Amino acid sequence: MTSNPTALRPAEDLAHARAGHLAFLAEFHPAAAHDGGFVRDFATADGGRVMVAAFTPQQFADLARATGRAGTFAFLERVLYADFSAADDLHTHRGTIAALLAPWFARCTVGDLAAAFAGTSVSWARLPDLTARPGSRSVSVAHGRVDRGNLTAGLLQNRA
Repeated sequence: MTSNPTALRPAEDLAHARAGHLAFLAEFHPAAAHDGGFVRDFATADGGRVMVAAFTPQQFADLARATGRAGTFAFLERVLYADFSAADDLHTHRGTIAALLAPWFARCTVGDLAAAFAGTSVSWARLPDLTARPGSRSVSVAHGRVDRGNLTAGLLQNRA
């Protein structure tokens, strides 16, 4: 913070803008609101955060298999009368799905996730550390190269 309240604070302003944008993506992404799907950020064992998105039946099936939750999600579909191959049902039950996935992500490092999701259609990205020094932030995206200003593209790349 500066002593002049009107002074520009580009790094802090950028961090607030990025956090607001990521919160928007997680809850109100137009694709998720319109077409359904599952988008959520998770904490990792090494202190990182990742964003995961599943918009297609294949992406969610791969996410379920990679996390060892395929049987759990199949049971949940029967109990909830849901079909997780339907994007609308993924969106409707996103809170329950996230609650079941969170402990798994919390036990994994970002490196573990890279290995678990390699060769799958799971769309995921490591989120930048907004508390780090301004020049030290980085974004790693599993499916393609994405610059820091376009994290959304990396998450949605495998949507089709």
